[in-house]
Amino acid sequence: MNKFLFILFVGVVSSHLYAQKVIENPEYGLATYPGEITKIEMLDTTTVLHFKLKKLPWGYFHLHEESYIQDLSGDKKLFTIKLTGAEFKRNYFPKSGEVTYQLYFPPLSKTVKTIEFGVEKKGGGGIYDIIIQEDENSVLLPKELRGNWFLVDGSNRWDYGFNSKYAIVDGIVWNYKSVDQKGKKYTITLEKGGEVKTINAKLGKNGMVAFGGSPKSLQDYSLEKVFNPDFKLPNDVAFENVEFEISTATYSGMIKGFSKRMKQKTGMIHVNNPFLGGQESHLVKVSEDGSFKLELPLTHPQTVYVKTPIGRYDVFLEPNKEAFHYIHNRDSYFMGDNAQINADLQKLKDITLSLSKKQYKKIGETSPKDYKKLCQELKEESLGKLRLFQKDNFISKKALQIKNTEIELGFYDMLLSYDMYRRSMASKNKRAKNEKDKVPYKEFEVDEDYYSFLPKSIADNKLLTLSNSYYFFTNRLMYAEIFREDRLSQLNRAEMAYWLQKKGIELTTEELNMVESSKQIETPEIRAKEEKFRKAHGDTEQAFYKKYRKHFKDVRKFIKEKDQYKHHFILNVVDYLKTKNIEITDEEAKMVEALAVLKTPIEIEEERVFKKQFEGAVKTFYDKYNKHSSEIFRVRLSEARDKKMRAFFGKQNSFLQDVMKIQTLSKKFEDYKVYNNETLVKAQEKIHTPFLKEYLAFCNEQTKEKMELNKTKGGYTVHSVEKSEGDELFASMLEKFKGKVVYVDFWATWCAPCKSGIKRIAPLKAEMADEDVVFLYITNQTSPEGTWKNAIANIKGEHYRVSEDEWNYLAEKFNISGIPHYTLVNKEGNIVKPKMPHMDNTSLKRIFKAEMAK
Repeated sequence: MNKFLFILFVGVVSSHLYAQKVIENPEYGLATYPGEITKIEMLDTTTVLHFKLKKLPWGYFHLHEESYIQDLSGDKKLFTIKLTGAEFKRNYFPKSGEVTYQLYFPPLSKTVKTIEFGVEKKGGGGIYDIIIQEDENSVLLPKELRGNWFLVDGSNRWDYGFNSKYAIVDGIVWNYKSVDQKGKKYTITLEKGGEVKTINAKLGKNGMVAFGGSPKSLQDYSLEKVFNPDFKLPNDVAFENVEFEISTATYSGMIKGFSKRMKQKTGMIHVNNPFLGGQESHLVKVSEDGSFKLELPLTHPQTVYVKTPIGRYDVFLEPNKEAFHYIHNRDSYFMGDNAQINADLQKLKDITLSLSKKQYKKIGETSPKDYKKLCQELKEESLGKLRLFQKDNFISKKALQIKNTEIELGFYDMLLSYDMYRRSMASKNKRAKNEKDKVPYKEFEVDEDYYSFLPKSIADNKLLTLSNSYYFFTNRLMYAEIFREDRLSQLNRAEMAYWLQKKGIELTTEELNMVESSKQIETPEIRAKEEKFRKAHGDTEQAFYKKYRKHFKDVRKFIKEKDQYKHHFILNVVDYLKTKNIEITDEEAKMVEALAVLKTPIEIEEERVFKKQFEGAVKTFYDKYNKHSSEIFRVRLSEARDKKMRAFFGKQNSFLQDVMKIQTLSKKFEDYKVYNNETLVKAQEKIHTPFLKEYLAFCNEQTKEKMELNKTKGGYTVHSVEKSEGDELFASMLEKFKGKVVYVDFWATWCAPCKSGIKRIAPLKAEMADEDVVFLYITNQTSPEGTWKNAIANIKGEHYRVSEDEWNYLAEKFNISGIPHYTLVNKEGNIVKPKMPHMDNTSLKRIFKAEMAK
């Protein structure tokens, strides 16, 4: 009887113990849900998950009744039945910036080992592999040794990362071989690919642990970062200069708890290249265990933009160095080279410089003076936050230098964007159908004094390249009103010949004769009159062509029937419009009046005689050399801008000017065009920075190699679109279109410029419906499926909606840094233009026709 009572007592106690089981700081895998689970209570009637959430940048958080937990050994989801500490709606943070709340669920089975938490709502997030009962048969590290440990000297250097599955030491992910314990002392033996490493540990007070390679070299570590105002980092000096080289950097790391159940298994690294004037994209493959490693081209130390399946990060890399990045849910930990810089920059990530939505909306009615004052105040506010943060946190001098550089470039960027913002608003108001859709707008003049915020020293300040914002800064500066040349004078035939010969192109005798004769009708006096006309009526002229383009086909027919071509096409258009009772505006009438008297009767007659003699030669000349016009235009624009910059900065040559020159000179590489030895030397002579001369030659050779490689690839013989990686993916998508020219449009349903471009090209598609040209549209998962299906019902063409991984492969292949992105494929299935600029329908049609004729 006593024995029976004892067994009954033990059973009741055991049952009660389970009913009250509490798991403090449970270990779990990948989390895409904000906050952390601090405790799980396994009660007899409920399961309670305790959450702690620190303030998010946007200041609020949502909780959903669709939240659930699920035993991974079954399919049944247990949905939440109660919430305390918050509400099922939008919640705002208290002044403390920290919230704790509890979600209640039905009870779990006593045998459950691992669960998953999720929200059955798109974008709600989840938490994978929450451990309820650990497998006692596996080699397990005691819980008191698990976590990410920081050196307590004040550096907060992360040297050790331990969890139940692996350890991270010296930027390497290790497996556990054995763990031996003697009282408070532990010997942890790790192994990786045959290499063995031993870590000694000793439990200390207040949750601290001493770690080291030997019992005599132990140092104290804590799971919490500490501030030591007396800490001095050895060799803590800022960058004195930036060395440029053609090299690579290594980026490796681990995503904690990465699950093979995740749909997306790739990431992207975007490197802003200020020398080529674009963004380079590199694919990152994530292994099943969550590890990744990539060696990527890098010319100088700078921050790069990293997109992973669970988050986005800025990481500082240097040529010939390796950075190890441990992504632990929403936190980042760094080892390897530049670990201190990256850890410090991570702490400063929320200190940014930007306009609020309210401030942006007011730019239309904000004067240049007031806008400068606003930008200065925002800059001082950011610098103030940085100074305040330093009072209670150690920041290395290099990280501080980089952050200050980001703020400085952000300040310049905002000020340089003033005109662009206002042009956008003015354009929006012009398109608005009613007054309520317009934004407040006043006319202001931006004079040269506005740009006094640009110090002369930035022209040769190479340290600004430490921030990836330098690329955006040069772009804004190139198109700033003060340096921009809105309307270059049109090239006459003699000038066109000069530029062609400068490029090393030899003209025929007939072409030289035509050019020489053209000088009689393109005299300096006539050119001066034409330039004066363009300054007075240039905008009206451009708008006129755009407005009446739809009539041009009929105008040419009208001219032929009447056999009375006037000396300017616009005058013929006006005559035609009169026959159709179409009235032109007063502004257009002034332009027509000026055109009618632009040339004297003698000049008009000389032009008529020239055209009669050389009409065929002129047409052949322009048809033959038209492909060079865009490159010549870029060079002329660059030279005009360079002249203005020399005057502004008071420097004949500078690093900044060289950066802009190489951006212009390298544009031809985008279309797989290269320099020969002679033209390369001439191009290099325009640049004065030795590295940039070398880099131009390097990129030229790289382009040649790509062109040779493309020749060996030829067409693909893929009979399925099942391929999901690399070149085979795109080849399989194109297989059914062999023999046709393919115009590829990478787009998304949420992208306004994309939709505008699709609408703009619709008439051309209708016009070429029966010709061998295919319009192929590719989007990714960011376009909601329902929205996408509705959208494509009104978009004629071929469509693909690819997975995130497939998009990443395509993004790397075509270096897609933004959309819309256009690519042209010829009849053989070869990519002839990987990155096409925005073009009007007439230009596109000419290109399509040329490709179809080959």
